[in-house]
Order: sequence, then C-alpha cells, then structure tokens
Amino acid sequence: MTVRRNEPWGSAAPLPDGAPIAGSNAELRRLITCQRTGGSPATPIGVVGGDLWRVVGAPAGGADRLGSEHARAAPIDLIEVTADGETHWACIGAVARNWWWRGPVVAAMSAESLGVWRLAPAAHPNDGRLHVLSTGLDRPTLSATQRVLARRRLRSGAHVPHPAIAVRRVERWEHRFDRPLGLWLDGERVARCRELTLAIRPDGAAIVF
Repeated sequence: MTVRRNEPWGSAAPLPDGAPIAGSNAELRRLITCQRTGGSPATPIGVVGGDLWRVVGAPAGGADRLGSEHARAAPIDLIEVTADGETHWACIGAVARNWWWRGPVVAAMSAESLGVWRLAPAAHPNDGRLHVLSTGLDRPTLSATQRVLARRRLRSGAHVPHPAIAVRRVERWEHRFDRPLGLWLDGERVARCRELTLAIRPDGAAIVF
C-alpha cells in the first residue's frame, strides 16, 4: 500500500538474516533487477548508501543499524522502463537526453533527488506516481541561458515551476523522440532509445534503512 498523507511510512523491523545490502545506486538497481527478473528472491534490501538512503535521511550506523531495533522497513515504488522494446528497472529516476544545453530533456522520478539535484521536490519513494519533468517536447524548450539558471537551481528544487518545464504526476508516460536520446537510470547510462515508456510499479520492492 502506498504512503498516505500524514501517516507514518514503513515500520520498525530489522533486515532479515542473509538479505542483500546496497551501498550505492548501482548496487540497489542491480539487486532490484535480479529480483524482478527472477534471478533472486524478492526479499527486503538493506540500504547504507546511495540516493535513496539520503532521501530517507542518511541514517548512521551502516550494516549494524540494519540488524538493530532502530532499523525501519518500508515499501518503495519502482520505475519500469521500456526502451526500444527492452525492459529495465530504476529505483530513483530515469533521465533521457543528449545534451543538457540544447534539445529535449526528460526526467522521471520516483524520489525527490538524484545525486546533488533535487529534481522532483514533491516526489516520495512510495506515493504511487511518476513525477515527470520535461522541456523541448510539447512546449517551447528552455533557452541556453535559462538552462544555466535552471541547472544552478536544481540543488534546491527551485527550477520549478517554470513555463518551459512541463511537470506531470502520472502512472505511465510514453514518447517517441525525433532522434535517439541517451538513457540514464539512477545516474548510470544504460542505453540509447527513440521509443520510451515509463510506468510506476507501486510497492515494487522493499528496503530496510
């Protein structure tokens, strides 16, 4: 069940013995992908680093905390990514672009931050929605000067609202680009694609932090 406004998220629970632990975005995405493709059982995953760990407050204690009374378990949403017919998974965000300074840019987030950028200030890892931001698709693109200013404001989330940045909260988003764009998932470049479909999968996995 996705999180509800003014209700606590998750519950006190230690990480089960033998459960995997992720210390980075790449490790978490790899473990999630294995679970979703049947390569490993769908057990909770401990997080001790990476963007999702920072989103939940960067709790100190490392792996020792995960087995203690201070640990919390919570469901998270996943992003199912279909790029030119090939399926991938993301835990935090998917970004499609060729250049930051010109051309279309799309960022679809299930959590608020990716790296040092607070791309989707209103997003929650378990709200059941994709937060999709785009420029250069269905409205005038940001100019080069506007992109410089927007990039500076990404750290605080002050880049939105902006008339040249479309913001949507959806369960599914798809688009066919005029030319292939590079695709980054949770900060890691994985492919180039022309046809991109993104869908939120509520409660797609569970973490302990």
